[in-house]
Amino acid sequence: MSPPRNRYFGGRIVIKYDVVLLSHPKDYVKIPFCLDSLRFLNPAPSNVYAVSPHLLKLDGVTCMKDEDAIFIKTDDIKYRRKNWIYQQLVKLLQDFTENDLYMCVDSDLIFNRELTTLKNDRPTFFISNREQHYPAYFTFTKQYLDLERQVPFTFINDFMMFDKNILKQMIPDKTKFVNDINEIVSDTCLLSEFETYGNYVVKYFPEHYNMQQTRVLTHGKFLAEDPWTSDEIKRLVENNADEDIDLFTVHTWT
Repeated sequence: MSPPRNRYFGGRIVIKYDVVLLSHPKDYVKIPFCLDSLRFLNPAPSNVYAVSPHLLKLDGVTCMKDEDAIFIKTDDIKYRRKNWIYQQLVKLLQDFTENDLYMCVDSDLIFNRELTTLKNDRPTFFISNREQHYPAYFTFTKQYLDLERQVPFTFINDFMMFDKNILKQMIPDKTKFVNDINEIVSDTCLLSEFETYGNYVVKYFPEHYNMQQTRVLTHGKFLAEDPWTSDEIKRLVENNADEDIDLFTVHTWT
Protein backbone atom coordinates (compact mmCIF):
# COMPACT_ATOMS: atom_id res chain seq x y z
CA MET A 1 0.00 0.00 0.00
CA SER A 2 1.26 3.45 -0.84
CA PRO A 3 1.29 6.04 1.94
CA PRO A 4 -1.08 9.01 1.84
CA ARG A 5 0.33 12.14 0.25
CA ASN A 6 1.03 15.36 2.10
CA ARG A 7 0.43 18.74 0.49
CA TYR A 8 3.51 20.60 -0.76
CA PHE A 9 3.70 24.34 -1.27
CA GLY A 10 6.95 25.85 -2.51
CA GLY A 11 8.94 22.83 -1.34
CA ARG A 12 7.46 23.02 2.17
CA ILE A 13 5.07 20.46 3.64
CA VAL A 14 1.89 22.10 4.88
CA ILE A 15 -0.39 20.01 7.06
CA LYS A 16 -3.73 21.24 8.30
CA TYR A 17 -6.53 19.51 10.13
CA ASP A 18 -10.10 20.07 11.25
CA VAL A 19 -12.02 19.12 14.38
CA VAL A 20 -15.29 17.20 14.26
CA LEU A 21 -17.27 17.45 17.49
CA LEU A 22 -19.87 14.74 18.02
CA SER A 23 -22.61 15.27 20.56
CA HIS A 24 -25.79 13.75 22.03
CA PRO A 25 -28.51 15.88 23.69
CA LYS A 26 -27.44 14.70 27.14
CA ASP A 27 -24.07 16.32 26.43
CA TYR A 28 -25.22 19.65 24.99
CA VAL A 29 -24.50 21.43 28.30
CA LYS A 30 -20.86 20.38 27.96
CA ILE A 31 -20.26 21.70 24.45
CA PRO A 32 -19.21 25.28 25.40
CA PHE A 33 -16.56 23.90 27.74
CA CYS A 34 -15.30 21.40 25.17
CA LEU A 35 -15.10 24.08 22.48
CA ASP A 36 -13.29 26.49 24.77
CA SER A 37 -10.74 23.80 25.62
CA LEU A 38 -9.79 23.40 21.95
CA ARG A 39 -7.45 26.35 22.61
CA PHE A 40 -5.06 23.76 24.07
CA LEU A 41 -4.59 22.09 20.67
CA ASN A 42 -1.30 23.18 19.06
CA PRO A 43 -1.45 23.96 16.24
CA ALA A 44 -5.11 24.90 16.27
CA PRO A 45 -7.55 23.28 13.84
CA SER A 46 -8.45 25.11 10.65
CA ASN A 47 -12.17 24.46 11.05
CA VAL A 48 -14.52 23.08 13.68
CA TYR A 49 -17.65 21.10 12.79
CA ALA A 50 -20.39 19.90 15.15
CA VAL A 51 -22.59 16.88 14.42
CA SER A 52 -25.65 16.26 16.60
CA PRO A 53 -29.27 15.07 16.43
CA HIS A 54 -30.48 18.70 16.43
CA LEU A 55 -29.12 21.56 14.37
CA LEU A 56 -27.16 23.62 16.87
CA LYS A 57 -26.06 27.24 16.62
CA LEU A 58 -22.48 27.68 17.80
CA ASP A 59 -20.28 30.68 17.05
CA GLY A 60 -17.44 29.86 14.66
CA VAL A 61 -18.62 26.27 14.21
CA THR A 62 -20.16 24.63 11.16
CA CYS A 63 -23.13 22.70 12.55
CA MET A 64 -25.09 19.87 10.96
CA LYS A 65 -27.58 17.23 11.98
CA ASP A 66 -26.61 13.58 12.28
CA GLU A 67 -28.78 12.68 9.30
CA ASP A 68 -26.85 15.05 7.03
CA ALA A 69 -23.35 13.96 8.08
CA ILE A 70 -23.07 10.77 6.02
CA PHE A 71 -25.07 9.01 3.31
CA ILE A 72 -26.95 6.63 5.62
CA LYS A 73 -29.44 7.15 8.46
CA THR A 74 -29.46 5.63 11.92
CA ASP A 75 -32.39 3.40 10.99
CA ASP A 76 -30.28 1.82 8.23
CA ILE A 77 -28.22 0.08 10.92
CA LYS A 78 -29.44 -3.36 11.98
CA TYR A 79 -27.43 -3.84 15.16
CA ARG A 80 -29.44 -3.05 18.30
CA ARG A 81 -27.11 -0.22 19.43
CA LYS A 82 -27.86 1.89 16.38
CA ASN A 83 -26.71 5.27 17.67
CA TRP A 84 -23.40 3.87 18.90
CA ILE A 85 -22.60 2.30 15.54
CA TYR A 86 -23.83 5.38 13.68
CA GLN A 87 -21.48 7.80 15.44
CA GLN A 88 -18.59 5.46 14.64
CA LEU A 89 -19.59 5.48 10.98
CA VAL A 90 -19.68 9.29 11.00
CA LYS A 91 -16.07 9.27 12.17
CA LEU A 92 -14.98 6.75 9.54
CA LEU A 93 -17.06 7.80 6.54
CA GLN A 94 -17.52 11.57 6.72
CA ASP A 95 -16.35 13.70 3.81
CA PHE A 96 -17.61 17.15 4.81
CA THR A 97 -14.37 18.41 6.38
CA GLU A 98 -12.23 20.75 4.31
CA ASN A 99 -9.02 18.95 5.21
CA ASP A 100 -8.08 15.30 4.83
CA LEU A 101 -6.86 15.19 8.42
CA TYR A 102 -9.59 15.58 11.02
CA MET A 103 -9.72 15.03 14.76
CA CYS A 104 -12.96 13.58 16.07
CA VAL A 105 -13.72 14.78 19.60
CA ASP A 106 -16.53 13.66 21.89
CA SER A 107 -18.33 16.65 23.37
CA ASP A 108 -18.00 15.37 26.94
CA LEU A 109 -14.23 15.76 26.72
CA ILE A 110 -12.43 18.83 28.06
CA PHE A 111 -8.75 19.39 27.29
CA ASN A 112 -6.75 20.52 30.29
CA ARG A 113 -3.32 21.44 28.92
CA GLU A 114 -1.50 21.90 25.64
CA LEU A 115 -1.31 18.95 23.27
CA THR A 116 0.85 18.95 20.14
CA THR A 117 -1.46 17.71 17.38
CA LEU A 118 1.08 17.91 14.53
CA LYS A 119 4.82 17.39 14.93
CA ASN A 120 7.63 16.78 12.41
CA ASP A 121 5.10 16.95 9.57
CA ARG A 122 3.07 14.13 11.08
CA PRO A 123 -0.22 13.98 13.00
CA THR A 124 -0.34 12.51 16.49
CA PHE A 125 -2.11 9.49 17.92
CA PHE A 126 -2.94 10.25 21.55
CA ILE A 127 -2.89 7.06 23.59
CA SER A 128 -5.00 6.96 26.74
CA ASN A 129 -3.56 5.78 30.05
CA ARG A 130 -6.77 3.81 30.64
CA GLU A 131 -6.49 0.08 30.05
CA GLN A 132 -9.25 -1.41 27.90
CA HIS A 133 -9.41 -4.68 26.04
CA TYR A 134 -12.56 -5.98 24.36
CA PRO A 135 -12.04 -9.23 22.39
CA ALA A 136 -15.14 -8.55 20.25
CA TYR A 137 -13.36 -5.59 18.62
CA PHE A 138 -10.45 -7.74 17.52
CA THR A 139 -12.79 -10.45 16.30
CA PHE A 140 -14.15 -7.80 13.92
CA THR A 141 -10.76 -6.60 12.70
CA LYS A 142 -9.64 -10.18 12.11
CA GLN A 143 -12.83 -11.22 10.34
CA TYR A 144 -13.25 -8.11 8.23
CA LEU A 145 -9.69 -6.97 7.52
CA ASP A 146 -7.70 -10.10 8.40
CA LEU A 147 -5.92 -7.81 10.82
CA GLU A 148 -4.42 -8.99 14.10
CA ARG A 149 -3.93 -6.74 17.10
CA GLN A 150 -0.68 -4.84 16.47
CA VAL A 151 0.11 -3.22 19.84
CA PRO A 152 -0.20 -4.17 23.52
CA PHE A 153 -2.19 -1.02 24.36
CA THR A 154 -5.62 0.28 23.37
CA PHE A 155 -6.40 2.96 20.81
CA ILE A 156 -9.75 3.60 22.48
CA ASN A 157 -9.87 7.23 23.48
CA ASP A 158 -12.27 10.17 23.52
CA PHE A 159 -10.58 11.74 20.51
CA MET A 160 -8.58 10.59 17.49
CA MET A 161 -6.97 12.09 14.40
CA PHE A 162 -8.14 10.38 11.21
CA ASP A 163 -6.78 10.68 7.67
CA LYS A 164 -9.18 10.39 4.74
CA ASN A 165 -6.42 9.05 2.51
CA ILE A 166 -5.81 6.09 4.81
CA LEU A 167 -9.53 5.54 5.29
CA LYS A 168 -10.03 5.35 1.51
CA GLN A 169 -7.64 2.43 1.46
CA MET A 170 -9.10 0.81 4.56
CA ILE A 171 -12.68 1.31 3.32
CA PRO A 172 -12.55 1.51 -0.49
CA ASP A 173 -16.31 1.06 -0.87
CA LYS A 174 -18.35 2.87 1.79
CA THR A 175 -21.68 1.34 0.79
CA LYS A 176 -20.25 -2.17 0.90
CA PHE A 177 -18.70 -1.41 4.30
CA VAL A 178 -22.07 -0.42 5.75
CA ASN A 179 -23.72 -3.50 4.24
CA ASP A 180 -20.97 -5.70 5.65
CA ILE A 181 -21.36 -4.09 9.07
CA ASN A 182 -25.02 -5.02 9.02
CA GLU A 183 -24.12 -8.59 8.15
CA ILE A 184 -21.32 -9.36 10.58
CA VAL A 185 -21.62 -7.07 13.61
CA SER A 186 -22.95 -8.81 16.70
CA ASP A 187 -22.34 -8.82 20.44
CA THR A 188 -19.25 -10.98 19.86
CA CYS A 189 -17.99 -9.21 16.70
CA LEU A 190 -18.11 -5.46 17.20
CA LEU A 191 -16.84 -2.45 15.31
CA SER A 192 -14.51 -0.14 17.19
CA GLU A 193 -13.50 2.80 15.04
CA PHE A 194 -10.51 3.44 17.30
CA GLU A 195 -9.12 -0.10 17.47
CA THR A 196 -9.79 -0.78 13.78
CA TYR A 197 -8.20 2.40 12.47
CA GLY A 198 -5.34 2.50 14.96
CA ASN A 199 -4.23 -1.07 14.35
CA TYR A 200 -4.64 -0.64 10.58
CA VAL A 201 -2.33 2.37 10.66
CA VAL A 202 0.31 0.56 12.71
CA LYS A 203 0.21 -2.37 10.26
CA TYR A 204 0.28 -0.45 6.97
CA PHE A 205 1.42 3.12 7.72
CA PRO A 206 3.69 2.82 10.77
CA GLU A 207 5.62 6.01 9.98
CA HIS A 208 2.60 8.22 9.34
CA TYR A 209 1.77 9.13 12.95
CA ASN A 210 3.53 10.23 16.09
CA MET A 211 2.31 8.61 19.29
CA GLN A 212 1.91 10.35 22.63
CA GLN A 213 0.60 9.09 25.93
CA THR A 214 -2.12 11.13 27.60
CA ARG A 215 -3.26 11.28 31.19
CA VAL A 216 -7.03 11.20 31.51
CA LEU A 217 -9.30 11.77 34.50
CA THR A 218 -12.85 10.43 34.29
CA HIS A 219 -15.86 12.11 35.88
CA GLY A 220 -19.32 10.66 35.44
CA LYS A 221 -22.89 10.72 36.69
CA PHE A 222 -26.13 8.93 35.86
CA LEU A 223 -28.56 10.98 33.81
CA ALA A 224 -31.68 9.85 35.66
CA GLU A 225 -30.21 10.56 39.08
CA ASP A 226 -28.25 13.79 38.73
CA PRO A 227 -27.72 15.48 35.34
CA TRP A 228 -24.68 17.72 34.92
CA THR A 229 -25.19 21.46 35.24
CA SER A 230 -23.13 24.22 33.68
CA ASP A 231 -22.01 25.42 37.12
CA GLU A 232 -20.77 21.94 38.05
CA ILE A 233 -18.74 21.65 34.88
CA LYS A 234 -17.32 25.12 35.37
CA ARG A 235 -16.11 24.07 38.83
CA LEU A 236 -14.51 20.94 37.35
CA VAL A 237 -12.63 23.08 34.85
CA GLU A 238 -11.37 25.32 37.64
CA ASN A 239 -10.50 22.45 39.99
CA ASN A 240 -8.70 20.40 37.33
CA ALA A 241 -6.68 23.30 35.93
CA ASP A 242 -3.67 22.50 38.13
CA GLU A 243 -4.03 18.72 38.01
CA ASP A 244 -1.42 16.59 36.23
CA ILE A 245 -3.81 15.52 33.49
CA ASP A 246 -4.04 16.26 29.77
CA LEU A 247 -7.80 16.04 29.62
CA PHE A 248 -10.82 14.95 31.59
CA THR A 249 -14.18 13.53 30.66
CA VAL A 250 -17.61 14.52 31.95
CA HIS A 251 -19.60 11.39 31.18
CA THR A 252 -23.34 11.03 31.51
CA TRP A 253 -24.34 7.41 31.94
CA THR A 254 -27.79 6.22 30.95
